Amino acid sequence: LLMIFAQLQTLDINEGVYTFLAVTLLGTAFALLANYILVQRHKNLEIAYIVTVFFLFFIVHVTTYFAGGIRNPGMMYLGTIILSVFMLTGNRTGWFFFGLSIVNLIFFYQLSQSGVVSNILQGTDDTTVDQDFMLTGILAILFLTAQIAYLESGKNVVVKRITEQRDELRVANIELKKLSLVASKADNAISITDEKGVIEWVNDGYCRLTGHESKDVVGKSISKMLVGEKTDRVELNNMISELVSQSAYTGEMLKYHKDGSIFWVQITMTPIFNDYDEIERFIFIESDITAKKDAQFKMEAYLIDLEKSNAELDQFAYVVSHDLKAPLRAIGQLTGMIEMEVGDELPEDAQDNFTTIKGRVVRMEGLINGLLEYSRAHQAKQKEENVKVGELIKSTIEFLGFKDECKFEIAENMPEMLAEKMQMEQIFSNLIGNAIKYNDKQNKTIVFNSEDQGDQYQFSVQDNGPGINPKYHDKIFQIFQTLQPRDKVESTGVGLAIVKKIITERGGKIWLDSEEGLGCTFYFTWPKVAVNTSQSPFEKTEEAA
Repeated sequence: LLMIFAQLQTLDINEGVYTFLAVTLLGTAFALLANYILVQRHKNLEIAYIVTVFFLFFIVHVTTYFAGGIRNPGMMYLGTIILSVFMLTGNRTGWFFFGLSIVNLIFFYQLSQSGVVSNILQGTDDTTVDQDFMLTGILAILFLTAQIAYLESGKNVVVKRITEQRDELRVANIELKKLSLVASKADNAISITDEKGVIEWVNDGYCRLTGHESKDVVGKSISKMLVGEKTDRVELNNMISELVSQSAYTGEMLKYHKDGSIFWVQITMTPIFNDYDEIERFIFIESDITAKKDAQFKMEAYLIDLEKSNAELDQFAYVVSHDLKAPLRAIGQLTGMIEMEVGDELPEDAQDNFTTIKGRVVRMEGLINGLLEYSRAHQAKQKEENVKVGELIKSTIEFLGFKDECKFEIAENMPEMLAEKMQMEQIFSNLIGNAIKYNDKQNKTIVFNSEDQGDQYQFSVQDNGPGINPKYHDKIFQIFQTLQPRDKVESTGVGLAIVKKIITERGGKIWLDSEEGLGCTFYFTWPKVAVNTSQSPFEKTEEAA
């Protein structure tokens, strides 16, 4: 175009013709530039090729009016244009431009016969016209030869590429058949929608889960399928919002079967994008979790009933203990009043009986208090704090008043750990109290040790007492169980039961190593992080899964 425009400036032609040709050439140049810019956006190369070829044809057509009509050597470029169209856009558009070129030739033949065309661009000198015709013919033949040579050289490459693509397509089809088989036969419900959520395909699992056939749901919006009165609208709107924003979604939703029954599904929505990062489709995978949700609801109801029962049990224990303590106090007071009034006049055996009655009243009151302490052991929750176990043991010994009755040996490696201080005091006070209370030695000794086991600490409390027969090792941790008659050693049998309850609720264990006559060593573990042992069976099952 620039060469033609430069040639115009060297010719002595009419100003109107010059302006027309100049505007036409510049307009064509800008149109080709605009076509190049626009193809970067719409990405449709075929349209861009057609537009380019059209303007090239247009330039040949316009210049032919001023280059001798049918004798214009530039008409030879039509062959190159036609071949390019066939190569770039296919047969249909190629044959169209072939026919258009034939019509163009016939049209200018008629014009040339009538003398309407001129020869401004070539001039009137026959030698110049012949030279222009020769050069244009050589260039046209050169272009055609180059294109044909390109096609010939690229033929084997094209054939090879087609063969490779065929092989790749065959492999892809095999993989596609496998994926299609997996998707269609999967137990999960799988559906594919367009970018707006309209269903395009569902697998057999979807039909089994919902009761609908494929033809019933294809073409319908997935957000409106299978929802009903009990469907959570908030969760449904969350899914729709993620779909509109072209994002992934995961959630649980209640849906309706074709027969009206309800079921629960776990939905996973995944957006699919094309090479231009534009949304094309969504894939929905839905798993039936009805059994899981039913178990969850039952467990929630169970926990509510359990909490209610525990509250009622605590209230029952408080009421019973209160009602039992009142008559016990009355018995104790009446016994004391009788002793004050006629105590000296009573026979010796009667006085012994009164002493026994008062002892039984004290013991009964101790049992009631122990029952209350045991039932409330899990309720006395305090804020955890850093506890220096060695110092806690020393303060517990001083509080119990056993400092002069026994030799205490506390290891130096006692840790500083996170715990509820009151619970640790209960544990050690009961273990120390029992070790002294049941020790039959003149020189009593208690040794405290600890070991860091990574995620927990292990403590031991060792005494030199009479020991415990292995067959009673489990019995001593049961509430109200004692190994010696209460008339011999006063005990409620609650202490070790409370200790075990505190430790097990933390997630630890307590046991003992002992033989009769060889002393006794109590071991217990204390997790550095509390383990929730009071969770529901359903929650435990979920964690295991």
